[in-house]
Amino acid sequence: MVSLKQTVSTSLLLAELASGYSTGWSQYLLGLDNLPGFRTFSHGTLTAHRKCPQLRPLDPSDDGLLSSDDIFSGKDALEKLVENHRPLVEIDSICYDDLGDFDTDERWKPFNNISKVLEDHYPNLYENAKVELVNTYGLVYTIQGSDENLAPILLTAHQDVVPVEEETLDQWDYPPFSAHYDSESGYLYGRGASDDKSGITALMSAMEALLEQEDYEPRRTVVLAFGFDEECGGARGAGEIAKVLGDRYGEGGIAVILDEGGAGLQTLGDTVYALPAVYEKGYLDVWFDLDVVGGHSSTPTPHTAIGMMSEVVVALEAHPFEPEIAKGGPVHEALVCLAEHSPDAFPELTRYVRRGDLKGAAAALAAVSRDTQYFIQTSQAATVVAGGQKINALPEFVTLGVNHRYAPQDSVGSIQHRIAHLVGRVAEKYDLEVRAFEGDEDYDEYLAAHGLAPVAAAAAAAKKKKKDAQHGLWEPVYNGTLNIEVRRKSYVTPQSPTKGAVWDVFAGTVRHSFADLARHVVVAPGAMTGNTDTRHYLDLSKNIYRWSPGSLKSFSNIHTFNERLLMSEHVNMAKFYYDFIRNFDQADL
Repeated sequence: MVSLKQTVSTSLLLAELASGYSTGWSQYLLGLDNLPGFRTFSHGTLTAHRKCPQLRPLDPSDDGLLSSDDIFSGKDALEKLVENHRPLVEIDSICYDDLGDFDTDERWKPFNNISKVLEDHYPNLYENAKVELVNTYGLVYTIQGSDENLAPILLTAHQDVVPVEEETLDQWDYPPFSAHYDSESGYLYGRGASDDKSGITALMSAMEALLEQEDYEPRRTVVLAFGFDEECGGARGAGEIAKVLGDRYGEGGIAVILDEGGAGLQTLGDTVYALPAVYEKGYLDVWFDLDVVGGHSSTPTPHTAIGMMSEVVVALEAHPFEPEIAKGGPVHEALVCLAEHSPDAFPELTRYVRRGDLKGAAAALAAVSRDTQYFIQTSQAATVVAGGQKINALPEFVTLGVNHRYAPQDSVGSIQHRIAHLVGRVAEKYDLEVRAFEGDEDYDEYLAAHGLAPVAAAAAAAKKKKKDAQHGLWEPVYNGTLNIEVRRKSYVTPQSPTKGAVWDVFAGTVRHSFADLARHVVVAPGAMTGNTDTRHYLDLSKNIYRWSPGSLKSFSNIHTFNERLLMSEHVNMAKFYYDFIRNFDQADL
């Protein structure tokens, strides 16, 4: 291991040869040598290409502070972490989509207890940090550094949790806000135990451990920021915190931002992969509102509004988006590392990657699991449908909500055009007037750029149809209008660097903190299928990473019943944050 006092530029080293490596590897390059971080090395008379270089583990011990093992190892450390985490999980800080104003909606009241709990359990932090409340419930802690020339680091998490469905209460082993700790299994149960109060407890514990030591005199300012409505979009929490930090530090004024997310730590054989997300997919909510003529159910039209809307869903789901891997992009980089270090884990995928066949690799990756599929493919999910008021009345209004998390190869405009085209066929069948994305700039710009016309009302074409023989002399008249609009959207975020000084410190810290887990620790970039509070912090730094430092078994049943956190591994989260802060404090960047 090396210390940060050695220059970051010399911290790159070549990863050890993977078990599947052979001298024939070079025939498979086909553009892989253009990947960021590509290196070559010589071994005797053989010159071999290395495509997944790794950084040396970065040991922060030169600062003279206690090691993370000294502080967070043993039974007492585990019990203290449980003691700190339980009262936070007991707070039912639920973010509902329809929350009103702070002073009128009673459902905000539990958030008042969070700062009180944190102050009780982290006295040194409250004594030494500047503590701010932003927009009533946002929490910002600033530990001022001595060197104003060093840009601060920002570590974030969120206080809010998703609601608990009443229908699932009997499926919980313990009440969702009891914060029950099962000492035999090592799990702490509760809504938010993992997502994302685990981040708050780990960050606060790491910072408290540093401030307890007299020798801790930070050079670089550390900022902890906890939003309170991430599960509802983050506008009132992180959105307002971003304005405060932007005024204070300016655009690009933060050295690095680390938030929840990524694929955590995943083990394949003797290798542990850390896959921090370097960008987030875009977000798009599309709503369909259908108005038709109603009537009595005893004399129905051949198709009701519910039936028509069902056909809209079928039309969309029958045409899923295609998976795609961008050459030289983060997912491509990660697959190159996988092919190098674990070639036998997914042999077919390895063959495609080595040949540079990214189309084949995309198909193979999409076939591995639902999670890997949507790293590289736009998702669409019909998640809300409502219509009908009475069992004996034909519904006059039906609404449908479809959520998309779109990949970089797609755009808001291309998705809108695709929807209008597919739904237009259903509209024509029932003589529906279609009003698709009227006044939407993304849609208009896409149509103009591709020389396309908007979907026109289908009524004129439908009138020319022959009468359906099975209806005899009468023709069903629906007088329907289908309105399609976007009610919420965000764009694919910029990609954060996967080389350079900041990445070197980050990746080196990961390799140091988790060196005991496996023979090899490989850090490679990943993508986020969901969205985080970092969408509001994009102007503060170009170095934004979304990564929860824990294995897949650490976080269980997120957003569903029996959500729980493995506390023995939660200790590793606190260790990582402790060393992350120390390493960046010593880095001159």
